[in-house]
Amino acid sequence: MNNEDNKIALNLEIDASNYYCTFNSKGEFILYSLVYINRNIGEHKIIWIYSTQTKNDKWECKRFYKIPEDYELISISKYDKVYLFSNDYIYKWNINTEKSVKIFDNNKYKNKFETKNIRLFSNEKFIFLKINDKIIVYSIELRIPIATLDINDGNHF
Repeated sequence: MNNEDNKIALNLEIDASNYYCTFNSKGEFILYSLVYINRNIGEHKIIWIYSTQTKNDKWECKRFYKIPEDYELISISKYDKVYLFSNDYIYKWNINTEKSVKIFDNNKYKNKFETKNIRLFSNEKFIFLKINDKIIVYSIELRIPIATLDINDGNHF
């Protein structure tokens, strides 16, 4: 897509507020939206996966996922991992396998924080969470946090 004047539309025209978008490693477009149906049905948090193979200047929706009401999106990785926050827990959910794992339990730390204050980075071996003034290193292989650092404490080394 080197042509900046080329406009692409999505093939599903839904009345939604879009809050987050990214591309995954397969080049698919991932869009997170809040969809309001009507006052009886209410609003729904939806993750849409679109093929970027253009058909009539539109990207086609391949699949979508509804996020449960009491969960908040933190981020979506290019490897189809969705990071969610709910009831003092952070979860990693794999869109492809639809399996999830709890990676952080705030009950241990009793910190008050908002989803917007959570930063996340991951690679094949670790997930790094920055929550307020703490950095937590989570081992994917061991499925446990292996280190917690307080950025206000100068005695890290």
